[in-house]
Amino acid sequence: MYGRAAELDREGVDLIHLELGRPHADTPQHIKDATKKALDDGIVHYGDFRGSAHLREALSKKLKDFNGITAAPDEILVTNGLTHASFASIFAAVDPGDEVILLGPYYPQHIGKVEMAGGRVVPAMLDVEDNFSIKRDLIERSITPATRMIILINPANPTGRMYSAEELQIIADLAIQYDLLVLSDEVYEMVTYGEVPHISIASLAGMRERTITCFAFTKAYSMDGWRVGYLTACPSSYKTAQISAWAKRDFAHLY
Repeated sequence: MYGRAAELDREGVDLIHLELGRPHADTPQHIKDATKKALDDGIVHYGDFRGSAHLREALSKKLKDFNGITAAPDEILVTNGLTHASFASIFAAVDPGDEVILLGPYYPQHIGKVEMAGGRVVPAMLDVEDNFSIKRDLIERSITPATRMIILINPANPTGRMYSAEELQIIADLAIQYDLLVLSDEVYEMVTYGEVPHISIASLAGMRERTITCFAFTKAYSMDGWRVGYLTACPSSYKTAQISAWAKRDFAHLY
């Protein structure tokens, strides 16, 4: 079936792609023009491995104005898409034997990253009859002494659910009570509908220091092929969650 769909795609048939989150629109022209100008201006050599200072300063302002996250430029790391951001975060924070809770239905790509780091994914399935709402008991019963992290995707992939402040507070309360990290995948932050606003869990009280938040330009700016993402975290989160010496060293390298 996929082979036939790929054939139709090559023939130019207008297909609805459900196998990947590919934006339907083209990258805005002003972004293309700025990129062409940068190439013509000779901006083609190695830059800061963390991302250019100018970009990280702009992202710092965006995070404060749009996400309610206060992050200095040095607390932002520009990555090769959100996949790289989440990969680096998981490898820095998850040690062999650690358990990572993944809310289900879930984006399957995160499973492989956890397993490659030596961790074990523990699904916490949300109830379809309750519109996939976050309920404390559905998550808390999956927490053990080996639990290191909860992975949150908000807005959720694949359900499209956008979690309320009350639901995010449940995750925050559990993270604080059980001394856990939260990896928040917010690639769909600007794909929202209705009156419910997108909320970054790192903006809640007590969560900035224990949340690694990952973003990408993919969905918001139709730049999936450009592979530009970023993450933000603060150094105190590593101490708060009692990350191992190896993980601390790895995060220090990222910054």
